[in-house]
Amino acid sequence: MDTIIRETLRPFGITRNYRGYPQTVRAIALVLEDESRLLNVTEEIYEVVALQTRCHPSNVERNIQTVVLCAWHTNRPLLVKMAGFTLTAPPRASQFIDIIASYIQREVLSDPNRRVLI
Repeated sequence: MDTIIRETLRPFGITRNYRGYPQTVRAIALVLEDESRLLNVTEEIYEVVALQTRCHPSNVERNIQTVVLCAWHTNRPLLVKMAGFTLTAPPRASQFIDIIASYIQREVLSDPNRRVLI
């Protein structure tokens, strides 16, 4: 699953050189495992990722938000296409996680033969 998430993030210029990269990948993976985690993002996503990466949950959120801004500035049209609705400002970290996870569920996991994104 991590490979699919990484391939989905690459067109946004999101690579391993961002501190929030592994945190973003893990957060999206958690939502793909159980989307109800989006109902309590702080406890069920940020705190879990923070424990795994040995930092504070607020650092996780901030690092993911940095990744979001990179995506927003690098390839806004693709982000809007993945979201399926108009974005007038960069999404919050939790919204970005939801957008990417929903896209992967809708476009990639629904067709096991599909390997090319967008």
